[in-house]
Amino acid sequence: MKRVLVITLFALAGYLLFWPVPIDPQGWNPPLAPPYEGRFAHRNKMSSAEKLWLGKIEGPEATAIKDGYLYTGLANGDVVRMHIDSEGEPEVLGNTGGHPLGLKFDARGNLIICDANKGLLCLTPSGELSVLSDSVNGRRYKVPDDLAIAADGKIYFSDISSKWTLEQADYLIMEDNPLGELICYDPATKSSSVALDGMHLSNGVAMGPNDEYVLVNETLGFCITRLWLKGPKAGQSEPFVANLPGGPDNITFNGKDTFWVALAFPRFPRLESLAPKPFLKKLMMRLPRFMAPVPEFFDGLNVPGYGLFVGVDMEGNITHFIDAHDGAFGMVTSVLEHKGQLYIGGIAADYVGRMPVPEPV
Repeated sequence: MKRVLVITLFALAGYLLFWPVPIDPQGWNPPLAPPYEGRFAHRNKMSSAEKLWLGKIEGPEATAIKDGYLYTGLANGDVVRMHIDSEGEPEVLGNTGGHPLGLKFDARGNLIICDANKGLLCLTPSGELSVLSDSVNGRRYKVPDDLAIAADGKIYFSDISSKWTLEQADYLIMEDNPLGELICYDPATKSSSVALDGMHLSNGVAMGPNDEYVLVNETLGFCITRLWLKGPKAGQSEPFVANLPGGPDNITFNGKDTFWVALAFPRFPRLESLAPKPFLKKLMMRLPRFMAPVPEFFDGLNVPGYGLFVGVDMEGNITHFIDAHDGAFGMVTSVLEHKGQLYIGGIAADYVGRMPVPEPV
């Protein structure tokens, strides 16, 4: 009997220590989350926003506006447009056959799209859809997410991970390794190259003034990284905003003085405390979930949240903090300024929010 017990204990120890799990976390130390007080106190300023096209669309992750129309991609692969002054039925312009996320217009009026499944796409004004790039250095993209277009035509876009697909996003979040990349596609040569790597879930992308630099959000790094394209620092990267009050998703520039940064979820210090503990993460993957010391670890994309976003000035200072802590709005994945209004997208929403540009904090 004693021998059986010893064997059982050894087998259990072997299972807890060595049983294969899908993730292989490296461990790192995220910044200590800022408290939701002072300038980050919950004020529910987003709660009075309109909900446009409510129930007529599903999953408008990002938006673009041109000639009075709002364009977005939907969860079913449709690319649609709606007139911003009416709530008529969406007009379907095409279907990517995948999941369109970030989108921007180029100088020729083509709608350039990051599709999570298909790569970097181009939708012409006549409705022709083509693939610009689906791989870099022989590796297919996992989740092309957001993009920005420079004046010289180069397209900078994020691939959230070199390992995990959108369907595996829960594992991506659990593992939390720096596998995100910023890709540069050059239409002149029709080639792609990695402009920056080593990011904790690279996400939103925006060009700086005069294309001096490009910004890329790191959702699980809670920061915005700047890659210089011109000047004495060309080719160098540095923090632009550190320790945001949420995980940044898309980012847009209003062309004057503000970057609008969607925060997909608030900070969870209890979850973030797992980042430097890769062994504990693996151990929890082997335990029944009810025994996990941090059960929220398994929530992945379903971590409880609410709508929130920030405005950032040209020096990287947070100037606005807007939230819907009361639950009136769910996850915010994009914020776009147009003629004094902010258009708010959400990958899990069935509407586009709209509210006047708020006053600074």
